[in-house]
Amino acid sequence: MRLAFTYGKYDSKFVSKGLVLARVYKHLGEELKWLWTKDLKVNTVHVDDVARALWTACEWQAKGKAGWDASTMGAVPTFNVVDHTNTNQGQLATHITEIYDIKTGFVGSLLSTFARMNMDHVLEDINEHVMGPWADLLSDAGITRPGPLGPYLEKEQLKDEDLYLDGSRFESLAGFTYSRPVLGKKELEEMIESYKTMNWWP
Repeated sequence: MRLAFTYGKYDSKFVSKGLVLARVYKHLGEELKWLWTKDLKVNTVHVDDVARALWTACEWQAKGKAGWDASTMGAVPTFNVVDHTNTNQGQLATHITEIYDIKTGFVGSLLSTFARMNMDHVLEDINEHVMGPWADLLSDAGITRPGPLGPYLEKEQLKDEDLYLDGSRFESLAGFTYSRPVLGKKELEEMIESYKTMNWWP
């Protein structure tokens, strides 16, 4: 099972990083700039659908792997699990702008390529810029055990590689349907509310 970027309540991976950074930049009163372009694919899937997909795959296999032809498809079934949003950075930026009422933009390919050649330095600058304000936000909110969230970025999170998956094979062979087929503003707000419930969010 090959998963797109997961998101949803209590999730603390790729999508949550954007939410945390947006919270920091709202606090700073600055524009949040994204590397690369708005068209960079960052396909997504809701954690509820991930759990359902794993169960569906087990049932499909237990019933004999209907429709799987090992001679043409390979010995081991491989499926992509990805919603129908076809998510890209531009869509995420739009939702974050609506939630936080901040400016977001993209530095473009030329400056991003320069950043890639100096990634260690760029990451150091970004992390120094956001870690202190995030700590201040937590302190001001009285949060002493912030949980798994934070704005710290690593190289792998700033790659310029599309995550662009086609999940139609799993849907057609296993009969899977998505309960959360589209990532929107509401879904991101649900994530933030879940963090507040856990006292992770300033």
